[in-house]
Amino acid sequence: MTFLNPNGPTTNGTAGGLIPNARRVDGQRLLSVVAIPFAAAIAMATAVAGIGGVTDPIAEAGGAMAFVLGFVKFCYLAVSMAHLSGAIAERTTGGLPAGLWLDEIDQPEPLTKETFWHAFPNHLDGAAIAGCVTLLCFLLA
Repeated sequence: MTFLNPNGPTTNGTAGGLIPNARRVDGQRLLSVVAIPFAAAIAMATAVAGIGGVTDPIAEAGGAMAFVLGFVKFCYLAVSMAHLSGAIAERTTGGLPAGLWLDEIDQPEPLTKETFWHAFPNHLDGAAIAGCVTLLCFLLA
């Protein structure tokens, strides 16, 4: 799912300048940065809490909120590091399509570097978003 700017490339970005230099918003990438790590964290926390064991994992963490925030920190930190390493790989080796996006196969050729870096969120945007959520979780815990 990709949302193109109906006015074409602009110098002030999309959404009235709210996203500078972005010519399109990639909904699938945005979902993979924002929603999927949160869903994974909730699923992991539920599974660990459900399994239990000799001790109560929620009580050991200091409560339900701290228990869930620990998994959220873990998932978003992993996403942040993955996007940061992707940005480094893209800048150093040029990157190749890795088959990570569902619509990548439908495209006749891989996105050019220019097209990739003008989409929101690109690797640096993804790393920044996930890093900010991780920092927020550390502050809340």
